[in-house]
Amino acid sequence: MKKIIFWLSITFNIFFVLLYFWNKINSPSHELGILKEDIEVGNFMGENCLFKIPKGITVRNESECGISAIGQFENKRFSIIITADRDLINYNVENADLNRDGNYYSADFKKFVENLE
Repeated sequence: MKKIIFWLSITFNIFFVLLYFWNKINSPSHELGILKEDIEVGNFMGENCLFKIPKGITVRNESECGISAIGQFENKRFSIIITADRDLINYNVENADLNRDGNYYSADFKKFVENLE
């Protein structure tokens, strides 16, 4: 019985180590950086500029790597890091109110509008 538990433990340890490295290879690096230029952001299929992000803002790399990157919507993904000394976001909202599938924004907005003309 002790041998079975020992080999089962070894098997699970090997499995979890492989799973850890699999996630490490395929997940975003979350590397911090600073924007090098101003970016106009627009709704993906829209024609208006929604807002501009000025250069110098701290961003974090959110691009998937490895097998997770197959079929990725846009290759250069980043998130904006915002800090505040007060509560700015309401997290107590219904999932239906979040509109997760309708909020696609593109930083290649100028290139997209130029292709429409």
